[in-house]
Order: sequence, then C-alpha cells, then structure tokens
Amino acid sequence: MSNIKNIEEEKQILSEHLNALSTTELHAFDLQLTLLRTAFESYKRETVFKPCPSFLVGLSDDQLRNVFRLPPVTVFISVLDQLSDLQVQLLNWLLTRDTFKLNMVPVESVLSLVKHQLSVPIPNFAFEINYNQIRNERFNDLTQNDHYKKLYAYHGTRLDNLHSILHIGFLGHMNKLSLFGSGTYFSLEPSVSLHYSPFATVWPNSLLGKRLSCLLLCEIIDQPDHVKRAIENETSSNQERRIVSDSQAGAVPDKYVVVTSNELVRVKYILIYAESNELLQVNQVTRSRWRTFFSTHRYHLCLFFYFILLLLIGFFNSNLFKFYWRLFKKRSNHLLFGSWHLTQ
Repeated sequence: MSNIKNIEEEKQILSEHLNALSTTELHAFDLQLTLLRTAFESYKRETVFKPCPSFLVGLSDDQLRNVFRLPPVTVFISVLDQLSDLQVQLLNWLLTRDTFKLNMVPVESVLSLVKHQLSVPIPNFAFEINYNQIRNERFNDLTQNDHYKKLYAYHGTRLDNLHSILHIGFLGHMNKLSLFGSGTYFSLEPSVSLHYSPFATVWPNSLLGKRLSCLLLCEIIDQPDHVKRAIENETSSNQERRIVSDSQAGAVPDKYVVVTSNELVRVKYILIYAESNELLQVNQVTRSRWRTFFSTHRYHLCLFFYFILLLLIGFFNSNLFKFYWRLFKKRSNHLLFGSWHLTQ
C-alpha cells in the first residue's frame, strides 16, 4: 500500500513540476534528459553515466532501455498515467535536483562574451548553467576575494561527456591531448574548440534535433600556477605563464588555455548545434540511393570490376608495357647514375 501511495505522490509531484515549466524551461529539461540518455547509450558508459540515479543501479540493459523509451517532453502531462514507475522517478530526479539549473538564453549574448577573430557557425540554442549556492561559494572562494580574475574560454567535447562534466566537473587527468602538458584544453576561438565537438545521434523525440553537437563556454579562475596561457605585454620574465611542467612542445600557443587544476574551471554556458533536418534528409536520401544502386546492380558491378581486373592483368603482361617499363628503368638509371658519375 505504501509503495502505491509513494508512486501516486511521485506522479503528483511530477505533474506539478511539468505544469510549471515554460516553453524555454521545457527545452532545458529536454536537454538534461537528452544528456542523461546519451551518456547511458555511450560506449564509455562506465565513465560518463555518472551520477546515475540510485533506482537505476542494477538494472539490465533491456530494463534501462525501457526506462529511457519516452515520448516528447511536451506530452508528458497527457501520458502521465502511461509512464512506468521508474520513468516517473527518473523525470522527478531530473526536475528536483538542485545541483544546477539550466536556463535558455539568447545565443548572441553568449558569443559576445569572448572576442574572437575567426568566424563561427551560429548555434541553434544556448543555455546558461546556474549553480546552487554551495557550488557557487566554493568556486568563488578560489578567487581569494577577487585576487585572481575570471576569464571565459571555449571547450569542445563529445555530447556523451556532458552529463558527467556538468555534475562532477572536468577530469583533466583523463584527457588524451597532452602535447603542451597535462590538463584540460580551452581556446579563445570557438571555431578551434568546435573541431572537438562531433555531432551525435540522440533520442528521436528530442525537441532540440535528431543529431546534436555541443560547445561549452567555461568560466576559469586565472590562477597563474595552474592556468597556462599567453598574456598581454608578455616578457621573458613572465614566459612561465605559458609553460606547463610536462609540456612536450614548449609554450602554450596564442588563443589556447591549459588548466591543470579541475577546481579552477566550470561550465557556464552550453551552445547546442542541431544538424538541420534538410541536411539530414539529403544525407539519408543520398545514402539510400547508393545502397539501392549497389543492391540492384550488384551482379553487373561484379562483372564490371572483374573485367577491369582482367584488362589490368593483360596490360601489365603485354609486350608493349614491358617495352616501355624497360625503357623507363633504363632512363631512370641513366639519370641517377649518369649524374652521379659527372660529379665524381
């Protein structure tokens, strides 16, 4: 009886939260759900599917897939009674966590925070992360009463990493890129970081798109011992600001920032790129046409390539080819060894 009561209470809480969401808040909720599901579906699940709700621990892959088999967030209220108990718990877990809140903001206002010289594609969505009071105080304390200033820089990453990054933070020791030393790499140019943000296919009912890419604008506390970058009016005496102790290639290049302490950086904005439906449809149609062509003409194509192979074999064994091949080798030897004798 108590379990039934608890589930009914969960549904009531979920209904109240969903009814209170505005359109922009629905998109933010959709992003959180998308990131969690993408982390679950990742080949790196053991690393990126953290934190994982406790009620999902121990479930089989099939059970987890059923939990994440959800309709669009816009119809959650109308199908509330059709959701399983675990689905209700999952949605409440996302809506009631107070670690941070996502708010949709204008894309232009985010891109204007860092001056960049190279052109960059305009994102489809931008979200600001508002952390809770405890996390804000802990981060701001590291500035030592504003002794260390803050700066913004971009970071590119796979979409399946973002759930873990938002909740746990960056893990610099796990980065594979270490040419200029160990740490997490950032850039003042969004187009540079965007190269490290590949598109990923997400769950089909997302409001944001079918294939998404994320670019992070991060807040960094500029502590010289752990934040290595080029600075204005640089002299030989402050050259160490650009050198990480275990760098293999010298100083950190201009427009790059390497942070060696995870505590000194956090994500402040998420820029989301959605692959256009038109482009997606064109790619799908093109691939479909090629598959149909190869499937339909497979026998004729095999005969064609077999015929080409026979022609090549016959040509390489012909007297004409052998004649010109011997002539080519003779002239090559003359050019090589003849010029060598002239130099003696």
